[in-house]
Amino acid sequence: MNNLLKVALLFGLSISTTYAQDKQWQMELVFKGEVSPEKFENDVPEFAKEFYEPFLKGKMAYRNVEVLADADYSSTIVNQKVHAVLNRKLAKTYSYSAGDDVVTAEAYHPSYKIVGVKPEESEGPYVQLQDMGEIKSIAGITCKKAKLFFKNNADSAIATVWYSEAVPTYYLTAFPFINDLPGGVLKLSLGESNELGFETTKVANTSFVADFQLPKNAKVIDISGGDNDSQAENVGLFEDTFPLDKSLKWTMVKDKNTNDEYYGIKNTAGEEVLPCSLFSLTYFNEETAIVSDKDNYFWLLDRKGGKVNKEGFDWLTPANQKIAIFQKDGNFGLVTEEGKILLDKKENISKFLDTYLMFSENGKIGLLDEHGKIILKANLLFLDADHVGNVLVREKEGEETKKMDLNTFLNAYVK
Repeated sequence: MNNLLKVALLFGLSISTTYAQDKQWQMELVFKGEVSPEKFENDVPEFAKEFYEPFLKGKMAYRNVEVLADADYSSTIVNQKVHAVLNRKLAKTYSYSAGDDVVTAEAYHPSYKIVGVKPEESEGPYVQLQDMGEIKSIAGITCKKAKLFFKNNADSAIATVWYSEAVPTYYLTAFPFINDLPGGVLKLSLGESNELGFETTKVANTSFVADFQLPKNAKVIDISGGDNDSQAENVGLFEDTFPLDKSLKWTMVKDKNTNDEYYGIKNTAGEEVLPCSLFSLTYFNEETAIVSDKDNYFWLLDRKGGKVNKEGFDWLTPANQKIAIFQKDGNFGLVTEEGKILLDKKENISKFLDTYLMFSENGKIGLLDEHGKIILKANLLFLDADHVGNVLVREKEGEETKKMDLNTFLNAYVK
């Protein structure tokens, strides 16, 4: 779970990569396919789960990613919201979402050794890159095909990529190996099939037209180190994201065996209010945060350090600042900031366009408003949105998918 100690060296693979040093490359990656929560939990190796999360049904799946890269920097924006910037010279990454006033910085270390020949012994995770001897044009760029064989302890996984050595690599959080391949990846497929993956639809290289500036007036918190100062910064990240009542403070301990960091709460007298068992924290609103613990349960947490929900959820994410989407025992639902269950036992719930949510039951899709109220019963066969915000809808098998703007869709389908 801790990425700070991932260390890898380029081993057994001679790579000569040349980028257009005076150019910036702009690309758009479009994602396809989805994986069910059951398959994700049961069939995907633990180390490879981060590769599959962008396709996880019911979560904030990736729809499109905007890439900007040159010899010194790379920037990716997921779904026009989540930003990740890599400064190659400083070997440091910066992560934030649109509207955030806190940017998380972390030292960049390759997550995997990239090897050309399978090593006889390996002390850490590696990716064996096997050139398949095929080339083809993707979005006008000539690309090479390669198989990637991942090995992490006893677990393994496989992927196929099409890459070009003429295109700079880029940093994409869910696919940490991409930045360390011989060239920019324009197409990727997970597993043995082509059902899950992404492909570049637009590529352009121009003279420098954009910069890689972080948000103005944002506070940058560096979580790279492991000494007392960096531990204080790590706690500071929790404090900045979700300040507790004045009588309380965040605290952190590090597991000596795994080096994982866990967070808890103490009062000003040093008495424990909440044990150091929390692993992650997400802002919900000023009064409530979403946290996960070392047992992988999710909780609503108030500013007094109290858990709002009585039982942990298997997954929890904000829908807006009033309600959150949860998953429990394979079913999805909605819960308020006070812990009241609004909706339960749905096959799926996810964000749609504007403030709307969509849900699934009995294999059909319906629509919810920002309060969790059903405004369109689940009677649609297909409902989605393209990367520019048009609604894609199909009511019956054999019917062509209709494309329309959101207002037209609401007027036609929401009575």
